[in-house]
Amino acid sequence: MEQFRKFLRDKGFALALAACLIAAAAAGVWAVRTVRDELKQSIDDAKTPESSVLPGIDESIGLALPEEEQEWQLETEPAANSVATVPKPAPEAKSSSGAASSSGAASGSGGLREPSALRTESLPASESASPASTQPVSGRVLNGYSGDELVYNRTLGDWRTHNGVDYACAAGDEVSAPVAGTVTEAGNDPSWGPVVAIEDGAGRIWKLCGVASPKVKAGETVSVGQTIGKAGTVSCECAEESHIHLEVRQGDAYLDPQTLN
Repeated sequence: MEQFRKFLRDKGFALALAACLIAAAAAGVWAVRTVRDELKQSIDDAKTPESSVLPGIDESIGLALPEEEQEWQLETEPAANSVATVPKPAPEAKSSSGAASSSGAASGSGGLREPSALRTESLPASESASPASTQPVSGRVLNGYSGDELVYNRTLGDWRTHNGVDYACAAGDEVSAPVAGTVTEAGNDPSWGPVVAIEDGAGRIWKLCGVASPKVKAGETVSVGQTIGKAGTVSCECAEESHIHLEVRQGDAYLDPQTLN
């Protein structure tokens, strides 16, 4: 008995420590197993949802959502089907068969034509020619064509029709032929002063009043824009600002120069 007590006295602390370690190890094993089982149960619950219906609005209308693993897939068709209805260009008609090309035009299957803006052939000479008419000088219009309306003439002090157009300019400015044609008059007029008259291809007489020092003579041909003299004075309109008076007459009728081509 004394020896047992001595043994307990000598080894008691070591035995108590060993017992504590064994108890702690057992508790740790138990805890690990418990946590492992709970985690496994949680993972199983997450993999198997109880319901695929959203709470709230989805519960009231009964809309079921697809499974999480389900993916949206768009139905696609072969690329050839998307252009199946596009008409194919008609083959170009052979130049050796005139009948074939005319029948193609009648059926609406004729070949494509190059847009006019891209054509390489030259334009007709009439399209690239100079303009048919132009102003004799570059100034503004002082007095327009009045037609049958009477206007006041400050030089003569009376009312009369104004049968032409007055273009402002400075004395000595160059005067150009408003049209191409044949000079029918180049000299002084009792009423208008220095005058140059040109007959165009349509038989109209373009009379320019106030052209001093003419550079052309009767019978000569002129081109549109050609210099025919210098600006002088219009005798019956000398009270006005310096200008060239242009009137056009066809037969006995006066025409508005600004409306002619």
